[in-house]
Amino acid sequence: MLRTIAALCGTVMLAGTLVVAQTPAPAAKPAPDAWMARTTKTPFQTQKAPDASLQIDVPKKDWMALPTGGATVLMVASRKGDAVVAIERSTMRQALEAADITDLFAQIETDAIKERHPKATDFLAKVMDSGERRLVAVQFTRPGVLGLERVRQYSIPVGKQLYRITCVSAAAQFAAYDPLFSHMAASFAVTAG
Repeated sequence: MLRTIAALCGTVMLAGTLVVAQTPAPAAKPAPDAWMARTTKTPFQTQKAPDASLQIDVPKKDWMALPTGGATVLMVASRKGDAVVAIERSTMRQALEAADITDLFAQIETDAIKERHPKATDFLAKVMDSGERRLVAVQFTRPGVLGLERVRQYSIPVGKQLYRITCVSAAAQFAAYDPLFSHMAASFAVTAG
């Protein structure tokens, strides 16, 4: 009888050990996507839109705000004139929830870009999560005033408003501006009032 109890206790202890060994470790927090990552290598200052309740971080040195009109609510550019970031706002018929921001939404945004820029090529679209926000980013190449340009457009729904942050530079210089563009997009905020 004692042998049976000892054997049973050994089996229970072994089963308990197996259960503990099979318990998954807590998931590590995923690293931010490079297209929406903040950088500490460049000092930034907050730039508010004059006629809209939004703001982004802009490099303190060698960047300036430009006049805007129409759907464009904020535009900043490098003082060299070789990079620009524009924020446009439009009103949608209905508010989109995070669950609505899918590959289908990414395709709709890509198709809209193709209509506006029929000579654009090299499209890459991503559905991304940034904090509590879900958005789409579409990157492409097009001919432009800077020669061959690389463009990344972030499409960010906030309630019934759709904000598009468009970052542009010469294709050959895009990698140098990419950390700044990514930081600016990550810093985008709709403010109260």
